[in-house]
Amino acid sequence: MINENITLAFENCKLDRRPALLTYIVAGDSNKKMSLDILKSISPYVDICEVGIPHNTPVADGKQIQNSSYRALKNGFKLNDVFEIVKNFKKTIAPKPTILM
Repeated sequence: MINENITLAFENCKLDRRPALLTYIVAGDSNKKMSLDILKSISPYVDICEVGIPHNTPVADGKQIQNSSYRALKNGFKLNDVFEIVKNFKKTIAPKPTILM
């Protein structure tokens, strides 16, 4: 079930003879509502959404993602908040396959 939606998204892109468009946001930057609003607004234009879990040691990430993680954590964002955002996103009219990172 988990991989089926992602596989289907890639197969649809292949049938359309185009690359897949995946987007990435760090959940909680700047707050839960904003994260959900961003996912809802980009969803119609992408194939797969990646939602990053903010953490305090994002050393392998670039500066933008590091800063985004730090802002989310500074605002008190917790792991359960990530799940809440994704759960609410999945209730929207046409949610896209979502990968938690």
